[in-house]
Amino acid sequence: LKHFQFRAFSPSRPNVPASLMPIRTTTSMVPHCDNKIIPHHAGVHTTGALGEILKKDELEKHATCKFILRPWQKRTFQLYETGLAYYTDKQDHQKFIPMASISELRLERTNRFEILVTWEDGSKSDQHRLRADSDEKTEEWFTVIKPLVYEARSSSLSE
Repeated sequence: LKHFQFRAFSPSRPNVPASLMPIRTTTSMVPHCDNKIIPHHAGVHTTGALGEILKKDELEKHATCKFILRPWQKRTFQLYETGLAYYTDKQDHQKFIPMASISELRLERTNRFEILVTWEDGSKSDQHRLRADSDEKTEEWFTVIKPLVYEARSSSLSE
């Protein structure tokens, strides 16, 4: 198992800034389609270690695997100041994307509005296409995520 470190607000220590609160989570590497091995984050969103949920809703994520029957998959997304967590109803697939690792965030329109999230994970880059059940909700998610990404970028540059 590999350990990742990220920052979160601690209700038990409210006077300590989030930037000084290291929280460790475990991540294991699991097989994925096309024989790729990807990180699988232990359910940090269920422990409360990430702080307050800023926004929560069911969104659709476009499958990264090309060999799937239904390319749009429903996931529950939880937005935190520190990142974006998502998981399936059965919680058999869970992932956390730290805000500081997001390198690009765009709102694009194909048939419907989609949010394109690109992030860096070590030496590789990954991307998700996300959409809500309406264009209005998709725009709302984009509007809430965007300032958090910019804040995380400026914080990581000043450290």
